Amino acid sequence: MSPVMASTGPVFAGIDIGGTSIKWMIVDEAGAIATQGNERTDREAVAPQVGRIGARLAGEFPGLVGFGLICPGLVDEEKGAVIYAANLELRGVELARAVEDATGVPAALMHDGRAAGLAEGLLGAGRGASSFLMMPIGTGISVALMLGGSLWSGATFSAGEVGHAPVFPGGESCRCGSRGCLEVYASAKGIARRYEQATGEDTGAKAIEKAVGTDPVATEVWGTAVQALALSLTHMTLTVDVERIIIGGGLSHAGDNLLAPLRAQFASMLTFRDAPEIVRAALGGAGGRWGAAILAARVGGSSCYERWQP
Repeated sequence: MSPVMASTGPVFAGIDIGGTSIKWMIVDEAGAIATQGNERTDREAVAPQVGRIGARLAGEFPGLVGFGLICPGLVDEEKGAVIYAANLELRGVELARAVEDATGVPAALMHDGRAAGLAEGLLGAGRGASSFLMMPIGTGISVALMLGGSLWSGATFSAGEVGHAPVFPGGESCRCGSRGCLEVYASAKGIARRYEQATGEDTGAKAIEKAVGTDPVATEVWGTAVQALALSLTHMTLTVDVERIIIGGGLSHAGDNLLAPLRAQFASMLTFRDAPEIVRAALGGAGGRWGAAILAARVGGSSCYERWQP
């Protein structure tokens, strides 16, 4: 956990629940981070773990007036419940209520990809665009669709679950039960898994990225990930025709090692039209947490986030 900064006014807690770790931060009305931290996710007991984190934060910050919770999967944002999450044991859990019961503080729940899109639209790389597609790439992959100034969640809350859309039909199996899914090939976890499968070496996506061009296996695994992403973005572009595409999450830190080949393959697949611009998320891997903090401010009755400058 980072050092705690004193705050005399209301503060807001954003909690990002991922398949690998749970990250949180406390933000004050001016958008300054009072503290932040993380711990490894207990996938078998996520709700109690988040409740304990919330209770600890509420105890440390008496001015805490709202929790914003974000997680992957299918999320009923009106009920604050998780319908399904492939990498977490949260099916049917009313996560917002669990945190409220543990803390006595209002809480709201949002899909992590949409939260990152919300933050990029208000504070980052989506500003000024009439429409954009935000794709955070981390342990999993999803998409936030900002259309006409509104985030689209879909009729069954599954808009943007592109990580479980097959890009290579009949390909490698996915935890969701399907085969050939985008996440299997292009998520940070998928890249690391495919490299280990081929070499027996357990290493992370960052090390694999750095080995591209010198290690044939790393080059092949990374190239397949780029191809899978280009295919997915082509399908979405020809479906919704957004003005801008934003790549975020942990894999966005690869910068042009990812974006340059992705732009080239993407453009080559759009034979009869120009490709929308692809940019790196301004908020990097913290986009989801900033979206969670915005959600916390909203549930706490504040619009102070309109003045934040992360």
